[in-house]
Amino acid sequence: MGPDAARHDTDASAPRRGAGARLSRTTRLLHWGVGLSVLGMLAGGYWLRGIPGGPDKSALVQVHKSFGMLVLAAALARLIWRIREGLPRPLQSHPPLARRVAVGVHGALIAATLAMPLSGIGRSLAYARPVAVFGWPVIPQMVERKHEPLSVVFSGLHDWLALVLAVGIGLHALAAFKHHLIDRDETLRRMVGWPAGGCGR
Repeated sequence: MGPDAARHDTDASAPRRGAGARLSRTTRLLHWGVGLSVLGMLAGGYWLRGIPGGPDKSALVQVHKSFGMLVLAAALARLIWRIREGLPRPLQSHPPLARRVAVGVHGALIAATLAMPLSGIGRSLAYARPVAVFGWPVIPQMVERKHEPLSVVFSGLHDWLALVLAVGIGLHALAAFKHHLIDRDETLRRMVGWPAGGCGR
């Protein structure tokens, strides 16, 4: 067997990107960074709901909005990276229906992480408020007074997306642990960056 044939055999047997091998460092950093940031924003948002109105709450809401804009920037970076690299391929050992569901859930979570902060921006603008990041203006005030119908729409959408994301991330985490602890496949290991068959088995 010549060197070309040997190289061909090696390439053919190597795991394809996203199909079993560890995912790229950028993919893993964006996945964990955006996911943990969204969880923090959800926890902060639910906590803010229980605080009585006043100057202190208004200041905390502004901090929440500022972090929300940073999460939006990270979510956009993740979307651009996913377009460039493609969605991680589910493992071929998974049933076809499970692979389709995994791709659908992945896409839905990416869309929700974008829609959540965008609905927050819409909510602020409908309340006749500008959007700033830690005091730096980003979007100016669009209306002179609160636009009641849009306020209701964006407030409801923001709250609904918070619930969708909380449930979606919870199911996503449960599925990852199921693959790791019951199916004992590479799904979680490749996102954490562990070598195949290495830590955690």
